[in-house]
Amino acid sequence: MTSFSHVRRLIVGLGNPGEKYENTRHNIGKMALMHFLKLHGKPTWHEVKAVHGETMMHHFNFDHTHKRFGDDLIDRMSERRKARTIAEGVPYPTVDVHGLLPSTYMNRSGMSVKSFMNAHQFRLKNNALVINKHDELLVLTDDITLPFGSCRFKPKGGSGGQNGVKDIIKCVATEKFARLKIGIGSPSWFLDPSNKGNPPPGLQLDKYVLGKFMPHEQDEMNELLEFTSALLRVYVHRGMNEATKLANSTDVNSYKIKKPTKKAPNSEPL
Repeated sequence: MTSFSHVRRLIVGLGNPGEKYENTRHNIGKMALMHFLKLHGKPTWHEVKAVHGETMMHHFNFDHTHKRFGDDLIDRMSERRKARTIAEGVPYPTVDVHGLLPSTYMNRSGMSVKSFMNAHQFRLKNNALVINKHDELLVLTDDITLPFGSCRFKPKGGSGGQNGVKDIIKCVATEKFARLKIGIGSPSWFLDPSNKGNPPPGLQLDKYVLGKFMPHEQDEMNELLEFTSALLRVYVHRGMNEATKLANSTDVNSYKIKKPTKKAPNSEPL
């Protein structure tokens, strides 16, 4: 397997700033990125006015023997793939991951992303599905068309009505960047064909996406964030194509079955 010694990934977690919007559906992208990077290194975020956001960088090394992380989700799903990983490694064994949390409101996210890319001379490739050593941009965002607990990668394309993605497309002048869409579910009227996606009188879609998760969803939140972190680890080290296939075939419920079990700490005899 061909591997590349040094690649960079810019991962952007979309959300609105301020306590008012913490733990709301629209901020799930921000929550997922913070969980992923905290899980892998307890990073320190730095507010950088020049890029209108908080940033950090973490150097990722893939090691299937790591006592904490060990096999990734692909290897846990298939013994055959695990054997192949041990024999051949992964395409991206070492990756510099740059995290960006825009401090702007959602619909101005593009200004932050563009400023960061200019400051760090990020150069995007034309197709996120192609394995090469170019820089990549991955945007983590909420998606109302996916049920809670489901995630989908998208290598490029339009905004799908997501205002943060729409502004990024405008500012970086291309649709050719990847997204991880995290399902937040939808109100019952949204799925009613008679409404054609339009809210009944007195109801607004904004109120739903800016609202807090339901109690049963909050109970599942840690599992969902662990699942998105597992998907992101596959993306970082194996690329968009492998991550896309994995996300299409799993959800948070199937992840629970394959998640690593925590080892009990060693104890000395009394």
